[in-house]
Amino acid sequence: MAISAPSQCACGNRKSRYSHRCRTCECEARTARVAEAMRIVQSGKCPTCGNKLRHNLALAGWWQCSQLGAVGFRADSSRPSCNFQVFTE
Repeated sequence: MAISAPSQCACGNRKSRYSHRCRTCECEARTARVAEAMRIVQSGKCPTCGNKLRHNLALAGWWQCSQLGAVGFRADSSRPSCNFQVFTE
């Protein structure tokens, strides 16, 4: 059985065979995703349709557009559904 060369990240660091990035790049990407999510939540508006965001208490940091869901659960039933969701934690 041949031993393969270690996997490398785009930055050149060694990464796990099953990962897309090294640990450092993954931490940087996660920090950027969370910062973007926090910016969206602080604005209070859905970036897709412009409606209010609603905090879903089922999971920590889960925010959804108020237009998400079936007709009886949306903020305004006359407007179309919006599927925007974001996690801040």
